[in-house]
Amino acid sequence: MLEFANRLIARHHDVAFYLPDHEDLRCAWMRCDARIAPLGAGIDDELDIVLFNDERQWHLLDAFTRARRRVYYALHYAALYGKGGSWESVRAPVDLQLANSNWTADQICAESGYRPTVQLGGVDRDVFHPYGGRKRYPVLCPGGDGRAWKGTDTILAAGRLLNVPVERYAEKDLDQPALGREYDASRVFAVGSWFEGFGQPGLEALACGVPLVTTDNGGCREYAAHEETALVVPPRDPEAMADAIGRLLDDRDLSTKLVLNGLEVVDRNFDWERRTDEFAEILDGVSAGTGLAPPPRRPEPSADPTLSIVVLAWDNLDYTERFVESARRFTDVSYELIAVDNGSEQTAASYAAAAADKAILNQRNLGFAHGMNQGLAVARGAYVAFCNNDTVLPKGWASKLIETAEAHASAGVVVPALTAARDAVTVRSEPGEVVETLPPFSAPPGAVLYVMRTDLVRQLGAWDEEYEIASGEDLDLAFTVWVNDLDIVYDQRVLIDHVGKGSASRLEDWTSLWERNRRRFFAKWKGDGAVPRLASCDEGRFVRNRATARAAAGWMERYFTARDRRRSPAARWRRVLRRQTSTARNTVGRRTSQVGRAVWRRTRPYLPSRAARTMRGLGKRMQATLVPPSVDQARTGDRPDYRRVDVANGE
Repeated sequence: MLEFANRLIARHHDVAFYLPDHEDLRCAWMRCDARIAPLGAGIDDELDIVLFNDERQWHLLDAFTRARRRVYYALHYAALYGKGGSWESVRAPVDLQLANSNWTADQICAESGYRPTVQLGGVDRDVFHPYGGRKRYPVLCPGGDGRAWKGTDTILAAGRLLNVPVERYAEKDLDQPALGREYDASRVFAVGSWFEGFGQPGLEALACGVPLVTTDNGGCREYAAHEETALVVPPRDPEAMADAIGRLLDDRDLSTKLVLNGLEVVDRNFDWERRTDEFAEILDGVSAGTGLAPPPRRPEPSADPTLSIVVLAWDNLDYTERFVESARRFTDVSYELIAVDNGSEQTAASYAAAAADKAILNQRNLGFAHGMNQGLAVARGAYVAFCNNDTVLPKGWASKLIETAEAHASAGVVVPALTAARDAVTVRSEPGEVVETLPPFSAPPGAVLYVMRTDLVRQLGAWDEEYEIASGEDLDLAFTVWVNDLDIVYDQRVLIDHVGKGSASRLEDWTSLWERNRRRFFAKWKGDGAVPRLASCDEGRFVRNRATARAAAGWMERYFTARDRRRSPAARWRRVLRRQTSTARNTVGRRTSQVGRAVWRRTRPYLPSRAARTMRGLGKRMQATLVPPSVDQARTGDRPDYRRVDVANGE
């Protein structure tokens, strides 16, 4: 995009890049002639076209009210990477959708039925060309350990099989001319990616006259023809990679043939000026209204859905994006998606408004129970799924849980297995086969995901809003279900990926909040607090169940009282101090992390490569120390793998 922008500006077009407001407004790794402005400023600019290429930004399009046309340029098939927004971006309301390779276009078409217009890029021959320097590396690869799909481990394993050192440039922070000389210094360049939208490094290596070994990652097919311009091997096959690298190191004639053919392909197909001519012509057509080809929009929800999915969000945009992505891809019954935003910052709230079929935007955090009841009030489905946003749903989750609800006439709540939860009764690492009824008046599973009949939960009085913010309301609803002679059914066949306390970790004092709500629970259930009785529940059974619930609540109160009494005054003071310290630590840690990232972005271009690698490692260790995973999980942790496996070429 930078290269297209520079060349469009040279042709007297006005181009601007709009970055998130907190980002440093400059590009340090290559020349950028375009104006760089904060995103907030862009919404007031009068634009012929607004173009986005980060899938997560699709929901910001509506903010550009003065842009006449919209374009999405897909630089990869994002679903394979587990990126938030990958489902929505290919269905975003744009005037034209572009793809950076035929492979990317094929993958999008296989999913949506719409094939984007292919717009290839090029390679800068002023930077990437044979330099004729000394060959310092037997094998060079992009490297980088942060993304497994880059396949660096395959290349390193191949190097070990050959007893040949492998050099990596990813963390050297090279500018473009230095990167060109780095390619030129290698005898073989290797790419190990499982999938790539295009694969610019492989093309740049060809332009530098370096023999290429690449995996068949999709996008490289634009320039990598096996035995003609490169040796192409299967992904994740170290032996095949080693064999190909070894052939090029040993066979000078083969290497020369690939180099000459590769340079010819670069000259013929990847000249930036010709590609910019094509790109400018496409944009001119969009601007004039003659080149419009909008993709199909997101389908409207059924007027009579089987399931209403209610998700509650309070900031943590990454969590919400991942939840919505999985819900859109893997919900296998007719459904509607209802998002209730509890006073998030503007970007997260705008995402909720754009991503949901129905959105409820609260100005402040009204609490779990109130938010879920707001979603319930507009639900049209026969069933309702109350969901935390820090979850990722698996394929086929909805039909299985509804099947369980229909098979158990007395099911009040159906719950899935979870990868993480405070109560271990439903925690599993793999899906199971058992569907079982949980013992009544035991510790119920937390309300990470509850599936209930919509009419039933309304008859039960919905969620009790007497509970403050969050905690206690799920225990209260479970007791209401049990006293009405209904069951909580646990279906191990469905395993939900759950972060755990994704929003609760942001509360000032979770423990004190739980203690207050616990007292509310005991006051209601030890006494004669109002509890709805279903017409289907025999009055005598209801009375006996209330007595059982009263006894259970009394036992729970005695347990907590005894537990707290056993703590010495010193232990209680340490607990209070830990609460305050934890809250302060999380706040300071987040702010320090943000400042550290900003400093790193500003200083990185001026650091020698060795110093940059040292500082990067130190920064990562400080990040892990300052910001606990529960606070910054979405940024530092591995994303759950919910990639499509049925890509268009069947691999």
